[in-house]
Amino acid sequence: MTNGPVLTLREHEILEFIAQGLSTKEVAQHIDIAPRTVDRHVENVRLKLRAKNRTHMVACAVMEGLLQVKVDREEHSSPSAFPQMGMPEHD
Repeated sequence: MTNGPVLTLREHEILEFIAQGLSTKEVAQHIDIAPRTVDRHVENVRLKLRAKNRTHMVACAVMEGLLQVKVDREEHSSPSAFPQMGMPEHD
């Protein structure tokens, strides 16, 4: 049993695509459904997670354990992955 929101398989699939940064149109093309249908699924997920917008929806899904964040340590550890923005370095 779970205490958190329950997503359908399709909602979870679409949530994963949204978390990867795909647009509604791109998701629709990937899974061969209408963009309007993708929007309906996104809205259902957003409401189930009580999120304010898509970004908040992804964050809520991670916090609820519905999505896992995968980090490529080598990619993100290189200095070029984080360009200098004029921020002071901390020791």
